[in-house]
Amino acid sequence: MTTLPPASVRRRALLGAGLLGLLTACGAAAAHGGRAARPAAETDPDTAVRLRELAATEALAARYDAALPPASPALAARLRPLRAQLAAQLTAFGPPRRRPAAAPPPRPAAAPAPSRDQAPAPLPLPRPPRRAPPSPAVLAAAELATAQRRGADLLAASPALARLIASVAAAGAQHAVLLGGSAPAAVPLPAGGALPAAALAALQAALAAEDAAVYGYGVIGAQLDSTGQGRAAELLAGHQDQVRALTQRISAAAATPATAAPGYELPFPVDSAADAVRMAALLEERLADVYANGVQAASGPLRTALASALQGCALASLSWSGSGSAFPGLPERGAPH
Repeated sequence: MTTLPPASVRRRALLGAGLLGLLTACGAAAAHGGRAARPAAETDPDTAVRLRELAATEALAARYDAALPPASPALAARLRPLRAQLAAQLTAFGPPRRRPAAAPPPRPAAAPAPSRDQAPAPLPLPRPPRRAPPSPAVLAAAELATAQRRGADLLAASPALARLIASVAAAGAQHAVLLGGSAPAAVPLPAGGALPAAALAALQAALAAEDAAVYGYGVIGAQLDSTGQGRAAELLAGHQDQVRALTQRISAAAATPATAAPGYELPFPVDSAADAVRMAALLEERLADVYANGVQAASGPLRTALASALQGCALASLSWSGSGSAFPGLPERGAPH
């Protein structure tokens, strides 16, 4: 019996295997005094990407702010946790953008006194009706569209920022589903040959984690009711498909795919339906961690596909737990749920 290793966060390389492998990386730059200051975009290539991500997240938050005051208590209870997650994401992307102070409105000129021959002033036009607050369907569509648009910045960002963007996009997919919308379409792994060492290690870690998830789903199925068994069977089939896809891609890179262990020690006993549901959510959360690390290690179409796999795990976890996270796949952020 093989024991699953504990979750850990490693910087700059994606090492280890199994269900709990983690990775983070970051970079920084400093300006020298006594010289003419250069634009921020020159000193930090991520500046433009961060500003776009910040603007997109602020726009979403403004929609929620418009929807919350008139919302019913039941709807407000659904929206407030999502708005709180957006606030955490705004903090992660950086300080709010500075907006120029609005100039005071010009003082109207005094109207001349009407003469006896002058026609009476026209009556003021009625004010246009106020816009209706965004409905859950409108918010869901905005969340989905924003999550999809983040894909362009995902490819332009540095590895560490790409990991954050992929996580926030996965949270947006969760929000869309929670609001009654649809999920983004899955992106398959791209075909190809040789891979950089870091990308290959990311795929090997993902394969090991998928193997462990397949084993875990095999254990929990007996404890679930018929509805849970149907969901587990569907997700199990998806993980088995991903095992095959990862195996083929690693083999195409002239590498030997990691071999599944004959058994895995689960984090806690599964003796009830509640245990099974909690285990299923945990399996998906830990897979999301591995795919977030893979986003950081990869580039190009492979980065896009791993970000899509992260979204899939985030949505699967949501289907079990019923609540989302501000940062799926980033356990170090202690994200609000």
